[in-house]
Amino acid sequence: MSAAPAALRPRSGYGGSWRVALRIGRRSIWRDKTRNMLILLMLFVPAYAGVVLVVSWGNLSGTSAQQATFRLGRADLLIGADDVAAAAASLPAGSRTEPVADGRTIVRTPQGLDVFDYEAVDVTGVIAEGRYVLRAGGAPRDGTEVALTRALARQLHVDVGRRIEAGMPARQLTVVGIVDLSRSLRLPALIVSADDPLSAGAHRQLLVDLPGDSASWSPPGAAVPGLSYVDRKALQPSSRQRAIEAAATTVVVAFAGAQVVLLAGAAFMIGARRRRQQLLMLSAVGATSRQVGRVVVAAGLVLGAAAAALGVVLGLLTFTLAGPMIERVADHPLIDTSIPPVPVAAVVLLVVVIGLLAAYLPARTAGNRPVRVETSANRSRSAGDLRWLAGGLLCAAAGTALLGYTANPDGRPELIAAGGVAQLAGIVAVVPALVRRVGGRAAHVLPLAARLATRHAARHSLRTASAVAAVAAAVAGTVALTLVGDARGQITPLRQHARPGQVMLPAEAVELLGEDGLGRLASTLPTRNLIVLRIVTGSAGGRVFVPMGGHVEDTADGSALAAMEQRAVAVGGDEVIQLVTGRAATAAESDVLRAGGAVAFNDTLVSGDRVTLASDGGAEQVLPASTAATGAYFTDLPGLLVSPDTARRLGLTTAVNAVVVDTVRPPRPAELAAATQLLLQAQLRAGQVPGTPIVPDVIAAQRRPVSETSTMFSILATVSVIVTAIASTVAVGLAAAEMRGDLATMVAVGATPNIRRRIRAGQAALIVGLATPLGLAAGIGPAVGYVAYNVETNWHTPWLALLLVVALPPVVATVLAALPTGGQPELVRRAT
Repeated sequence: MSAAPAALRPRSGYGGSWRVALRIGRRSIWRDKTRNMLILLMLFVPAYAGVVLVVSWGNLSGTSAQQATFRLGRADLLIGADDVAAAAASLPAGSRTEPVADGRTIVRTPQGLDVFDYEAVDVTGVIAEGRYVLRAGGAPRDGTEVALTRALARQLHVDVGRRIEAGMPARQLTVVGIVDLSRSLRLPALIVSADDPLSAGAHRQLLVDLPGDSASWSPPGAAVPGLSYVDRKALQPSSRQRAIEAAATTVVVAFAGAQVVLLAGAAFMIGARRRRQQLLMLSAVGATSRQVGRVVVAAGLVLGAAAAALGVVLGLLTFTLAGPMIERVADHPLIDTSIPPVPVAAVVLLVVVIGLLAAYLPARTAGNRPVRVETSANRSRSAGDLRWLAGGLLCAAAGTALLGYTANPDGRPELIAAGGVAQLAGIVAVVPALVRRVGGRAAHVLPLAARLATRHAARHSLRTASAVAAVAAAVAGTVALTLVGDARGQITPLRQHARPGQVMLPAEAVELLGEDGLGRLASTLPTRNLIVLRIVTGSAGGRVFVPMGGHVEDTADGSALAAMEQRAVAVGGDEVIQLVTGRAATAAESDVLRAGGAVAFNDTLVSGDRVTLASDGGAEQVLPASTAATGAYFTDLPGLLVSPDTARRLGLTTAVNAVVVDTVRPPRPAELAAATQLLLQAQLRAGQVPGTPIVPDVIAAQRRPVSETSTMFSILATVSVIVTAIASTVAVGLAAAEMRGDLATMVAVGATPNIRRRIRAGQAALIVGLATPLGLAAGIGPAVGYVAYNVETNWHTPWLALLLVVALPPVVATVLAALPTGGQPELVRRAT
């Protein structure tokens, strides 16, 4: 065996060999700047995005301590009670407190009266530090001053120094400051001094800073009536939430890392192929296969380190300059910002490792196979295809089995993540054999251009497989996020207060508005009927209640709990039946009421065809019953109805429970605003202003509330679609770059530009067309696992979204590849 050349025979052994490889790799990067800049960009994007994300997460919501600060400031707990003074007296000696009250009040806006939240607190207090962020001006000092959040200031079109009308009763207030609530920057709210709340019904609490030796102290619940508290421990995420976050992070990093590794690996393969003369020269002068491989790996190390360094610098610069935008996206303020060194170092290490992994397979190919084999026109089929195929199928089967075992509410999120990653790895492993099979078996039935593209892809199977697998990883991520995001929006229907479209008012509205006022209120809405709902409150024997007559099975959708709550007994007639059921009363139901029986809206209250009215005194009345509804429960509507004559006969006492406007359709915003104006004006004119505003409560159709995680899923899904399109374009571009020599030869023998475009389009269709169904298969597994584990979600297949995810990338990639390009391919000498 020939000796290694002097340049690669280092004085310091192993380390010196790497220094020489790094020097050669650095120079080769500079020679082929275009391709290597593309690799640098592919490595830079995850480095840059990772730094911005980890620094933002670390300063906004990455730790439970920050979440607690947004809610509690510097306090150890937030405590409330019927008697706040008694709660304060129960605290350990040396405790410091600051009062805080929160409630709702009426504010005059440019559009009329409206209701907003407010807090009465000293925002500059030491204990409250971190709970509020003073943006401009100062804190309110007395009952004539107010501060507004930025969201409310924009809504009212006011700034510091302007005056507004707010309060119950209304008073003129001067805006002295702009203050944001750290728990959410989107909340429109008012801030007043601690001693001047804007309504009589404010909920008074205390921010408590415990002395150092009382960190484990807990409030004595039994000794203080109405005591409630929130401490820092209660605000920490549960172990289940932490496990879900860790599993999601694992899947995202694995899928994104696989995508970058495969795309960059394809680029390194092309680079090694183009540098075959240089690598051949190193082998010819005595370099070992390991040393030749180090030259290729060194390029990956240099590019990974450069991308990581550039990503850190620009990521930190972006975080510094884009603070306001990051705050808006995160919905939290940046307080006491710092750079978390461990997460940033982890991002740097991950990017460098990705660069090394991307260069590893091309390095082995360059080092283990003679370069003359790479320049030969007849490339032999790899004997390892069957091994990779078998291993990939086993890995995918193992991942599927793992998901099947652990995808349930009692499963483990880390195993779900492992199953999803194993499925992706298995699918990636079978791609080379699939590419060769398509090139060998399907090419002969294709048109000329597609046949040439397919056979070229099969000859360069490793490069083509890397591109296909990279696009598949991107599609898998998009599919998983699409399915999970849709499942989060398909939550099982929760308990509802009343039927959708109905408008609920508390009993106080009857006295506040009177009969004429209720009529005017009804005229502003699409009213079918306005019902003053009277409920049985008791009898001579005490409180009256209805025992459960049927078996109630516990269900995940909350219907069992709703059935247990809908047990009030109403007194009325056919109008109540239509109110609760949404249809007119039947003749049989009306007959039962007239005959002294009851109509049941909660089928669990009925046993056979009888229902029992029981009292605290032990007396029971059994009535014949007709069931008007089954399986539909509304917690604020009655579960049973008796006629007024039956109520008098049984000696039942009643009281107004609520006012319900039964509408023919859901109210429009303008109609609801008119009703709200009428109701708020009546409250401000009342002799005794209510302690808290009374507003119409419109029962909306059941849907999952919008949350931060839902917004994040939408953002991630959008980004994932964009990344899929970029990955498809990059993969096709790399394939086109590899075909440049073949295209030049075809030009020499008379190929027209139209044929060349068709070949490029065929290559694109092959790569992305193979990748999208594989990505679809890889993305379904983690999504199914998440939905099965999370009891708050229901599986639903968004066919249109999946169709776009599967169909859009191949179409876009093929169209872009078929676009005309300027110039002719450069004619090159084809050495064999």
